[in-house]
Amino acid sequence: MGKSDIHELTDQLARERTSRRRLLGRAAALGVSLSAFSGLAASASGGSASRSTGLASAFQEASPVPVAGGTLNVALQADPSTLDPLKAGLTAIWKVIEHINDSVIRVDPSLAPVPGLAESWEISEDGTVYTFHLRSGITFHDGAPFTSDDVVFSWTRVLDPATAAVNAANFLNVKGGAAFLAGEATELEGIQAPDEATVVVTLEQPEASFLTILSTAGSVIFSRAFVEAHNGDISQVANGTGPFIFRDYVPATSVSFEKNPNYWEAGLPYLDGIEAVIASDDTARTGALIQGAVDFIEYAPLRDVDTLQGTDGIKVAGDSLTNIRYLGINLAREPFGDVRVRTAISKVIDRAPIIESAVFGHGIGVDTVFAPSFWAGFEREVPAPDIEGAKALLAEAGYPDGFETTLITYAPYSFMTNSAIIVQEQLAQIGIRADYSALEPGTISAQLIARDFDLVVGGSNSWIDPHPVLLSNFGSGQDGNTTSYSNPAVDELIERGGLETDLAVRAEIYRELQEILLVDLPWVPLFVANQYEAMKEKVQGFIHFPTGSNASFREVWLSGE
Repeated sequence: MGKSDIHELTDQLARERTSRRRLLGRAAALGVSLSAFSGLAASASGGSASRSTGLASAFQEASPVPVAGGTLNVALQADPSTLDPLKAGLTAIWKVIEHINDSVIRVDPSLAPVPGLAESWEISEDGTVYTFHLRSGITFHDGAPFTSDDVVFSWTRVLDPATAAVNAANFLNVKGGAAFLAGEATELEGIQAPDEATVVVTLEQPEASFLTILSTAGSVIFSRAFVEAHNGDISQVANGTGPFIFRDYVPATSVSFEKNPNYWEAGLPYLDGIEAVIASDDTARTGALIQGAVDFIEYAPLRDVDTLQGTDGIKVAGDSLTNIRYLGINLAREPFGDVRVRTAISKVIDRAPIIESAVFGHGIGVDTVFAPSFWAGFEREVPAPDIEGAKALLAEAGYPDGFETTLITYAPYSFMTNSAIIVQEQLAQIGIRADYSALEPGTISAQLIARDFDLVVGGSNSWIDPHPVLLSNFGSGQDGNTTSYSNPAVDELIERGGLETDLAVRAEIYRELQEILLVDLPWVPLFVANQYEAMKEKVQGFIHFPTGSNASFREVWLSGE
């Protein structure tokens, strides 16, 4: 990041030419922490800058004084299947864990990194050493004190080969991380705790996305004593420092939480508890809200958004989201190792009916990983379907009559099941006969990890920085690379993009990378969807995050209770 970038940011603030949210988002992309930016803002305005860790105080207009008490009744879309976010990369897990376990770094609604369990941090001049200063007096839900040892344990657990964490790639740049993950070292030298209130992380190389990585579900902090007492199996139990205490989980049925009276953010949470039912069926979720059985639904069914917006007593939040829905192709299975077959598949895809069926028009068709509106994306016209061209390629590859295959997707998500059905019909136009199955998240995750599939309609979402999603899904040999894709040129670009701190240069790197993916086609991207949450008018203080997070539940309160 150059001085000109900072000067432009501060000049804009001084002239009041842009909003705080937009400035913070750009500052985050440039690698400027919120605390640093606050100082810059103060200098630009000639006065002092103050910062609150509370979301509502920073991002909401003046509103009635919050009232404590009451239980928020929520309808979740999917079953988490496990409470350990290192065991599966499911959004449904994160939607539960984010209320129980805190992270050292958070992101605010603009996706800028802000203090979490760490009240401050410093980064060395060469960008390889991060020193985190932890808040004092915090306890886990079981009363045990939170210390730097828990942070070291939690992050080391990600790279412990015995954990087999799905997000291990996020920490491979930690000094000694690769050797530790490979079992070639017994200690992780890059994560150290010089005292109970300090954690020092040393990276092999500078990494533009490191702070945002620490805000993700795979980086949350666990109690060492609690995890070890359960022999490392925390799939059905939880103990964190977050605003709500885990009380009960009935698989495929419900999750319940109660207020953490000792939460470190003074006065929060306002709610006495959260009662969440798992309602995968879209009609059931909408009906539960309209009929008053619940106060809040996530993934408001896109077919119902207009109706919900026009219903008295209900309000809708949301819009764009960082996500991509795609057709993944297992290159390790024949005939998909032949790029002509993959190209034929891409040529037959017509995104218009997919968007209409899957998200009822609330999305845009893309053939790249990132949407044009995202800073790592770029404008590109998506080619129209070419059925004859697809048939010719299949014939050239030796499949003039097509072939039989299988297509799987996630049963709880209608936008995926609807997409898969349309994709199945489109593939049939060129003789590819796909046996379609909609599976539960746990089942499909196991198949993807084992590379036991042909085609999958899947999705990746809730990212903050492009690097983790690209590394995990397209980096050679990565656990999350379920398509078995490998290209040294892509590996090099992923590495370069992760190290580069100049936003414009990073964007060009990611454009070059996506242009390679357009040729290699381990994925056939389908669309980027909007996401909405719907709630009763009495639900106050909720803020939509572009990642889909419900982290603002800690500041939600109920009027008229």
